Amino acid sequence: MSETDSRGVSIKRVVVTSFVVDLLDVFTNLAVTFLSGSVVMLSQALEGGADLISSGLLVIGHKRSAKEADVAHPFGHGREMYFWAMLSALVMLGVTATLSFYFGLQRFLHPSPLENIYLAYIVLTITIFTNGYALFLSVKRLMGRKNYLNIKEAFFHSPLIETKTTLILDLMGTLASILGLIALVLYFITGDLRYDGLGAMIIGIMIGVFSLLLLLSVFDLIIGKSASHLTKAQIRQAVLSIPEVKSILSLKTLHLGPENLMANIDVHLEDNLTTDQIEKIIEKVKFNVKEAVPSVSQIQIELNSPKL
Repeated sequence: MSETDSRGVSIKRVVVTSFVVDLLDVFTNLAVTFLSGSVVMLSQALEGGADLISSGLLVIGHKRSAKEADVAHPFGHGREMYFWAMLSALVMLGVTATLSFYFGLQRFLHPSPLENIYLAYIVLTITIFTNGYALFLSVKRLMGRKNYLNIKEAFFHSPLIETKTTLILDLMGTLASILGLIALVLYFITGDLRYDGLGAMIIGIMIGVFSLLLLLSVFDLIIGKSASHLTKAQIRQAVLSIPEVKSILSLKTLHLGPENLMANIDVHLEDNLTTDQIEKIIEKVKFNVKEAVPSVSQIQIELNSPKL
């Protein structure tokens, strides 16, 4: 994949859209928090603030990970994006989830009256649609031309950590707005002020769960995750399409960044080939692999015979 995927959605557009939506969320939710006194709206503001910080960290990570390779970093700086994504998830878990649950619990134990509740309904309805649009862009980039029914598999196997992070942020924003609206509607119907606190606690728990999900996804990439089964199958097919290649003895892959893959391929060639023929075959292998999987930037070909 390149900066823009097959569906034409660039990572810059995804991250910037998420950033702008989060910025609007923070200001509108803070204003309504002061006017209504609702902790649901405070949780929304906290969630938007954490998302804003997280989006900012992703912007920094995207810029730094695009730096050219140097002597100290011969394979580039692509994996730095994983570090910034991890910081993003830690902010959500350590700050937003904790504070949302705490303020919700305090309101649940000590209910207080709400004012101008209609403003909360209006803002929550608007943020459902704004976060929903940002979520749509993230899903569109993550899936590319894949079947949308396979979104779970795509999420757990995709190396596009910045896209997965914005997807999580926008999904949290959308669900938080829906849950907040439900909580305040229940308050309006029943008159029970504890629904305001309960809504904030549920939002806090939801943020915590999604943050842990993102951390687990980043952890795999930080320690060195291989390509998906589909990508490895594409590489194998590209190599074995060359008649002189009898078999692939070993295939090892490693993500060097969100859109940067390294492949180490151990092949068994036909016998009685000249040095010139072998060199041409190796170049053809590299060409075929890069044609099949453009994200492969580093290829190492080793020649061996199968062990008896």
